[in-house]
Amino acid sequence: MSPTAFLTESLLQPRCLAWIVGGGYAIDITLYKFFYRAVLYPRFFSPLRNVPGPPLGNPFFGQFLTILRNKTCIPQRDWANKYGPVVRQMGLFGEERLILLSPEALQQFVVTGRLEYPRPQFIRDVMGMIVGYGLFTVTGDEHKQLRKSITPRVFDSKPHGPCVETDMYYEPIEGLIDIMKTKLGADSAQETGKILPVYEWMCKVTLDIICETAFGYKSDCLHNPSAELAVAFESIAGLQTGLNLAKLIFVISLPGGSRLSRSDFLFRHRLLLRRIPGLRNLGTLLDGLHRIRNISRDLLRAKTADLSISLNDMTTKKDIMSLLVKARQADLDTGGGSDVRQSNVGSNADVPGGGPRDDGDRAVTLWLLANDPESQRRLREEVTPIYEANPHPDYRTIKSLTWLDCVINESLRVLPPVSDPVRVAAKTGYIDGLLVPKGTVFNIPARSASIPVINQRKEFWGDDSEEFHPARWLDLPKACNPTFSTYTFLSGPHGCIGKTMAVSEMKAVLLVLIANFEFAPAYKGQIAHPAAALTMKPEDNMPLRVTCVAGKA
Repeated sequence: MSPTAFLTESLLQPRCLAWIVGGGYAIDITLYKFFYRAVLYPRFFSPLRNVPGPPLGNPFFGQFLTILRNKTCIPQRDWANKYGPVVRQMGLFGEERLILLSPEALQQFVVTGRLEYPRPQFIRDVMGMIVGYGLFTVTGDEHKQLRKSITPRVFDSKPHGPCVETDMYYEPIEGLIDIMKTKLGADSAQETGKILPVYEWMCKVTLDIICETAFGYKSDCLHNPSAELAVAFESIAGLQTGLNLAKLIFVISLPGGSRLSRSDFLFRHRLLLRRIPGLRNLGTLLDGLHRIRNISRDLLRAKTADLSISLNDMTTKKDIMSLLVKARQADLDTGGGSDVRQSNVGSNADVPGGGPRDDGDRAVTLWLLANDPESQRRLREEVTPIYEANPHPDYRTIKSLTWLDCVINESLRVLPPVSDPVRVAAKTGYIDGLLVPKGTVFNIPARSASIPVINQRKEFWGDDSEEFHPARWLDLPKACNPTFSTYTFLSGPHGCIGKTMAVSEMKAVLLVLIANFEFAPAYKGQIAHPAAALTMKPEDNMPLRVTCVAGKA
C-alpha cells in the first residue's frame, strides 16, 4: 500500500474522524469564546460598556500598543482630562481596565476594600521574580502580619534606627563629590562647566548607600565599576523599558511561565537563553538577579552566624538585614516563635538591595532644578549654611529645612519614580457607585509611562498642575487631599514602608550636591526622556551641565 493510500485509509477510521471533528469543535468553541469576550461582550453586554473612555481598539491588543508606543506623551493623562475621574480602556484579548482617580474610589481600593482588590497574579509573579517573595508580593493577612512585625523594628523613625541614621549616607556622598570634582578638572572653575551623565552617578551613589543601609555591605560601585554587584545592577538597569516589561509579563502569563521563571532549571540555563534571539534579555535579567541573590544570601548567612547584634547597643550594626536577623532571633529566644521567618528575612532584605531602585528621582530632581534656576538658587541659600556648619547634618536638621522639603515633595509629585499600581476585582461589586465585574483590572496611575496622572490632576493642584512649582507646598490648595492627591508612595496598608528612609536619603544627597555644584541643562531645548518600567529610568542618562559653586572647586 502506498503511503498516500495508507494515510487516507487511516484518516477515515471512526476514531480518527472523531478526533478530527472533536478537535475542530474545540477550536470552534475557543474562537467563539474569544469573539464573544473580545468583541461582543465589551460592546453589548458588559456593565461597564457605558463608562466613558477611548475607542475599544483592536480586539487582540485593545489600547495596549497605543500606550506602549507613546514615549513623549501619555494617553492616560489625556483620557483622564477628556473623560473624567473614571475611564474605561481595553487591554489585551478583551480584558477590561478601569482608571480610577477620585479620592473616594482610591480609599475603597487601597484601604477599606483592599482584600477585595489584590494585585493580579501576573504582577505578583513579576515582582516575586525580581525582588523575591517578601513584603512586596504577599497579600492579605500574611502581608498584614509581616508588615506589623517588620515596621517597628526597622522602618519607624525612632532613635538610632536606619531611617534616621543619616551618618551611613555620607561616605558614598563624599565619594561622589570627589569624583565629580575630578571629572570637572580644570573646567570646575569655569562658568561653562562640563556635561556629566547625572543619572549614571546617581545610580552608583544610591546603590552604595542602599547596600550600606540594607546590608551593612560596602559595594563601592562609585570607585569600582567592575564589582560584581555593580555589573549585575547595570545589566538589569539597562533592561528597564516598557517594552521589556511587557515581554516579561507576557512570558510569565503563559501557562507554566510563572513556575518556570522561578525554577532552578531556568537559572542553571540562563546563559543559554542569552544566545537565543528574543530571549536574550530574559537571560541577562536572570543572570543579574542570580548574582545579586548570591551576594545577599552570603551576607544573610554571615549575619545569622553573628548573634551578637543588639538592637539596644549603640555600637552595633544598624543595617536592615542585621535588624531583621536580630529581631527574629530575639523572638525565638523569648520562646514565643517569630513572625519574621528566615525566608522572609532573605526576601525582604532583597527588596532594598536586589529590587528595583528609585535612583531616577535624584536625577529628575536635579533636572527640574536645572530648569528652574530661581528654585535652585533659593535651595542653595538654605542648605549652604547648614553644610558649612556640618557637612554631615543629622536627620532632624535635614527634616527641618523647609525649601528642601518643598523641592523634594514637588519633584516626587511631578515625576514620581514608581510605576502604576495595578489591582484586580476579586469579586463583582460596587466601587464609587459603579458595578464592576469580577476580573476587571484597575490602574491607579500615579505615573503611567513617564507622566503622572493623579499627581497632576488640575482638580487638586490647579491650572499649573503639570509645572514644577515647589512654592505650592508652602500653601497647599484647598482641594488637595493629603492622602490621595499625590500617590508617589501609595497609601493604606500597602503604602511604601520605606518612605521616611527614602526621602531622608534623597534629601541628604541633594543637600550636599546643591551646596557644591550648580546644574543647568546640557544644551538648549533639552527635554527629559524617562522610560517607563518598574521604576523611572532616563533613556539618555540625564546629561546636565555641572559647574562648581564658587569657593568649592
